[in-house]
Amino acid sequence: MPDWIRRDFGGVGLTQSPPGRHLAALQARYRGSVLLCIDVSSSMGCHEDGRTRVAHAVAGAERFVNDAVGANYDVGLVLWNSGIVRHVPLSRDPRPVLDGLRQARAAGGTNVNPALRLGIQQLGSLTGDRVMAIFGDGDIGPVAPALASSREAAALGIRIIVRGLGEYAAGQMAQIATEDAGDEPGAGVVHTAADIEHGIAGMAGALGLTALSRRGRS
Repeated sequence: MPDWIRRDFGGVGLTQSPPGRHLAALQARYRGSVLLCIDVSSSMGCHEDGRTRVAHAVAGAERFVNDAVGANYDVGLVLWNSGIVRHVPLSRDPRPVLDGLRQARAAGGTNVNPALRLGIQQLGSLTGDRVMAIFGDGDIGPVAPALASSREAAALGIRIIVRGLGEYAAGQMAQIATEDAGDEPGAGVVHTAADIEHGIAGMAGALGLTALSRRGRS
């Protein structure tokens, strides 16, 4: 028997050409899914640094979406205030999410729990890395239900990464995070409105980093 037959190969398993009917299920195991959740409450309408907080957030979210798709993540969108303002389902195509972002308008109060519940519904039964990336500029609304939803998401293996505008918002958001915001202290804090774009876009850096790989760096 030729020696090459005995060689070990690393890969995702047997393949065939043309692809068989199980290809999509196999590929799904090696993809990620991320739901980007952007606060569009009334305070996000404040004008700072020449444009509204929402406009800063949309610019950062567009960068996040493009980076996530490039990292082989399906991407969905939730615009939230006291409820769900807009939901774009997970897709490999970034265009529906980008279109949804461009319709973002600031209004209403604040309650992150409906966004968390939707994230659990959308991500809970999927395979691969599943992430909620959440930005807020104030409080999270009723704390007890939000914490309960965060714990439920964590139990399902869903990662929640957060950014908050200012120390207060960052502290509020940190309550629902399932992991640290980053390697540096205060990484979850977006200090000024001018930093919102960079802060939201920067959350894409956590995609593909599982809890195990993070522990390996510590």
